[in-house]
Amino acid sequence: MVWKKALCIFIAMLLISGEAAIAVNGFEKETNAIYVSVDGSDEADGSFEAPLATINAAKELAKKKSGDVTVYFRQGSYTLNDTVKFTYMDKSGVTYKAFNGEKVVFTAGAPYSGFEECTVNGVKAVKKYVGKDASFNILFNSKTTLSRTRYPKSGYLHIKAVDENYCINPELEVDADYHSGYTAFLAEPKDIPAMKNPNNVVARVLHFWKDEMLNIKSYDPATGLVQFTKPSSMTFHENERYFLENVFEALDEEGEWYLDKSEGVLYYILQDGESAEDLTLWGGTTETLISIDSVDNISFENIIFRGNGFKVPLQRDFSQAAYDAPVCVSCKNSKGFRIQNCEFRDIAACGVFLGENVQDAAVDSSVFENIGAQAVYVRGDNFKDGDPRVTKNIDITNNLISGFGKVFYNAVGILIIHANTVNASFNEIHDGYYTAISAGWVWGYSHSITYNNNISNNLIYDIGQGWLSDMGGIYTLGNQEGTVISGNVIHNVAADPGEGGYGGWGIYLDEGSSYILVENNLAYACGSDGYHLHYGSDNIVRNNIFALNGESQARVVSAPGRVEGSGNTAAFTNNILLSDGKAQIFSHLKDKAAFTENGNIMWDLTFGNDLYFSIDGNKDKAMGYETAKHKGWIKNSSAADPLFNDAGSFDFELSEGSPALEKGFKKIDYSQAGTKSGSVIGVSVTGGKMPYNKDSFRQNYTAAREKFHPFLIIWYKIVDFFKGIFAK
Repeated sequence: MVWKKALCIFIAMLLISGEAAIAVNGFEKETNAIYVSVDGSDEADGSFEAPLATINAAKELAKKKSGDVTVYFRQGSYTLNDTVKFTYMDKSGVTYKAFNGEKVVFTAGAPYSGFEECTVNGVKAVKKYVGKDASFNILFNSKTTLSRTRYPKSGYLHIKAVDENYCINPELEVDADYHSGYTAFLAEPKDIPAMKNPNNVVARVLHFWKDEMLNIKSYDPATGLVQFTKPSSMTFHENERYFLENVFEALDEEGEWYLDKSEGVLYYILQDGESAEDLTLWGGTTETLISIDSVDNISFENIIFRGNGFKVPLQRDFSQAAYDAPVCVSCKNSKGFRIQNCEFRDIAACGVFLGENVQDAAVDSSVFENIGAQAVYVRGDNFKDGDPRVTKNIDITNNLISGFGKVFYNAVGILIIHANTVNASFNEIHDGYYTAISAGWVWGYSHSITYNNNISNNLIYDIGQGWLSDMGGIYTLGNQEGTVISGNVIHNVAADPGEGGYGGWGIYLDEGSSYILVENNLAYACGSDGYHLHYGSDNIVRNNIFALNGESQARVVSAPGRVEGSGNTAAFTNNILLSDGKAQIFSHLKDKAAFTENGNIMWDLTFGNDLYFSIDGNKDKAMGYETAKHKGWIKNSSAADPLFNDAGSFDFELSEGSPALEKGFKKIDYSQAGTKSGSVIGVSVTGGKMPYNKDSFRQNYTAAREKFHPFLIIWYKIVDFFKGIFAK
């Protein structure tokens, strides 16, 4: 009996140890797993014990396996010297992911070390011969991208004059003020010193909704004539802002670099803790790291993409939304593509591109930080309804986008062009110079395949930052039946405040935006308006808060003759509109028949019911509240304090007894906007930590006024008195 008991114990111990081995090495027990390691070899068999070395070898091995395959990458940094291309010849149903929470980085760039000390502009620096063929525009170290020299260090220079002899299309009649191409402008000679190698310098010109990136061909310091290697994509204007990059004379601060292409020498000023002996920098070279075309169900999980490159386009680039910026990860003609818990950091241009005929795709729970252009860019073709190639069914959810458009300034955080049934929700987007989320690309009422999109519960703040114009937190263009904009919190949107600058809107429905439901949103502290409709048809705007915006709370361009459908531009119902400093409530009310308002609550934080409205936006010819009522612009809305907890400190929770609640306004939980609470974003970021109103700050208010305002109030009281008598 004793020996039987001992045998049982021995067998049990064997079973326990076996189960423990399976638990520890559970990944290697997967029959369809392939392993890759920085210490591996592409001659190996791809097993846990004998991993491969490259992703290219892994995708070749995956072809030999049946069923779904997982490729695991062990910890380390994998340099992709060329684009990894997936085609119809590759296996579908493959997931590429980091192994067991290990840190895996995909990067591209030429490493430079072996620097020698030197002196530049009276400052200690280091230099390295990198070859005259080196043409990188991005340089990064192990932590972040580094600053290419800028002149001036801050602020801008201004174009002195524009010579029509340098216009390449003087016969252009349509939109010549915007879209004429120029190969030169005149600078103020004293603004720009004589430069070493001016043809190494890039001029950055800020237009209305576009920034130019132009290589200088020559500069004449006597006349100030600056000539470029290609024509501009937008018209130069006198006094327009610009600055210069890669200027040798501006190299004098820690962390700055300059590439002398004529000598093939890279100059850099060391930062604290760096030394010439131990320094390694990377010049971004490869633009697209991953390209997927005509292969389905490819996924990337828990991968960090970092540090690719870009080139200045040789031709005139498209003038809006950085439409043609290069991309890091590209997918087209494929179904089931997925980015899950990945991180994109220090990307030179666009992070993820989903192109023509991409369906059932997702970019979920990922981090985008310091992105040169768009974080996520969806662009199909404007096919007819029913075409099988339509780009559709895409989820862009629970992503943290922190810094976009850092190279291509007019890039959009999430750009959706010619695609439908796109769900862009629960994203936190901030620190960009242009629009955060944009959907559309068809002007007016023409056919558009962009419809039925859901843009909801996003937290958008600190965008625009005074750089460009004609932008907003959320932007739409054209007919978009079934599109819903709901539950978003948008604050601190600021356009160019200078002469000729305009815009800076919270929710911006541009030309022809129609059949869109805008509800339950909070847009406040925007430089211009919380809501702006250029023109459109049958939009519903209900249960929103538009508050403390600089020019007006809602701008409704309901121009006669530009409304289709029922003839109604927008129906405003049960919204709260809070001004301060006599900024307007509604502006640009051009057509009574196309503007419907019902149950809205309006108030001025400082001046109470002293409210203003305008037909054309002219602040000096506005209508007071009484005038707007007597002229029939305001019929079914009322002036009353909505009783926010503390609107002055951006707490927009409603107190009990609010007249808005009595009118039917439904409370909104703004804490739901942004990334999902407790979720894991990227490799290790915790979601839902940003309060909806954190880092808010006041905008300058544009006070409106009405001529003879005190007398008109008295007059309307007299009129109402006698109307009451005769009514009896």
